[in-house]
Amino acid sequence: MGCLFRLCGLFFFAVLIGLPIAIAMNAIQDGPAIKRPGAPNLQDLKNAQQLAKRFDPRMMSSDKITEIRATTRELNTVLKGAMASIPNVATNVKVARFGILIGMSVELPENPLGRFLNIRTIIASSSRGLRFYRLFVGKVEVPRQFIVPALRFALDEIVGEGKADPILKSIRSVKVLGPTVYVRFQPPANLIKDIQTAAKKRISVSSPQAVKPYYALVEKLAAQHSSRGRISLGEFLRPLFKLAGKRSASGDPIKENEAAILAMALYFGDGRFERFIGEVRTTHQKSKRRNNSNVRLNGRHDFVQHFAISAGLTLTSGENAANIIGELKEVKDAANKKSGFSFTDIGADRMGVRFAKKATETRSKALEFQRVLSVATSERRFFPTFTDLPEGMSTAQFKSRFGGVNSTKYKNEIAKIDKRIDAIGMYR
Repeated sequence: MGCLFRLCGLFFFAVLIGLPIAIAMNAIQDGPAIKRPGAPNLQDLKNAQQLAKRFDPRMMSSDKITEIRATTRELNTVLKGAMASIPNVATNVKVARFGILIGMSVELPENPLGRFLNIRTIIASSSRGLRFYRLFVGKVEVPRQFIVPALRFALDEIVGEGKADPILKSIRSVKVLGPTVYVRFQPPANLIKDIQTAAKKRISVSSPQAVKPYYALVEKLAAQHSSRGRISLGEFLRPLFKLAGKRSASGDPIKENEAAILAMALYFGDGRFERFIGEVRTTHQKSKRRNNSNVRLNGRHDFVQHFAISAGLTLTSGENAANIIGELKEVKDAANKKSGFSFTDIGADRMGVRFAKKATETRSKALEFQRVLSVATSERRFFPTFTDLPEGMSTAQFKSRFGGVNSTKYKNEIAKIDKRIDAIGMYR
């Protein structure tokens, strides 16, 4: 009898330990269910822009219901751009007669169970709110009664405690007609503010205390150079990275370079980078006119802005997102007869991306940037020439010459830009 009890005990122990392992082994798989999509083409980018403009949640009232209409192509393009900064995640949306199929594949760190977490869910057409039909994690189907509680828990963790129910209840109906999805939506009050707060908490990028010394130095240098006429951005980068080198003696060179680049992005690019960092500038500093119109790269001030903003976006949103945002800007400019689509601007954008990526890639690379830039007297040490590239093209001219951003001609032009960047030793 004692032997029987021991066998039963061992059996239940095996079940308790083995069941979660068995579930995990079936939930985690060797391959992705969804492959990462390629770069969006010109028309995709325009469609995504139009969709974002058409249904900007900031313009929606929390007092009334808005119907959102989008094709699966538009939704997948928006997802492609939104997920571009997360290299290990792929997403996809499809429609069927019974609802919307949403899939996600997440590449995991090396482990004995598998490399990918594949999630698939089906949201059923419904005239009474959000209704989940099925949810799979790998080969494991989650019981329907657990789907909403699990989603509620996840949203509370991401957006904030108590925020999940208003978000879930904000979706009043879901309808699928052909390739088009119709969602009737009444946003909760403060939805955008809640999402921004949640995003800020989860984006770890420097701190106001780290960036302030560099921003103060940029201001001081701008005041000193304001009467000199045209000067290179190199006149700012040299002292910035010299300061980064000094502070690295008792700190992390990667973090110091990051703080220096963000100060540059704030001053020469866009003050909204403070949303990711926190309050760097005082009220007085924000009210002051920035003396930067005389600063140049390749003799052009617009290159300074492209370079600084792209460098900041790389640190706050990732390399892929920064490159896509640069292309989106040119697509928009293509419709503007005054500026047009410019590979010169994309060159400055990609240069900013590579600069920020390499300057913060490893400790040894961060120190190399400090050594090179702290003594650089020529901008050729960090910025090649782009002024000979095609620019100022209208949408029609761009399509006639290059077709789209997936064409061989377009990719060859991008390869030409990257080759020039690669020719500078510290970017290899």
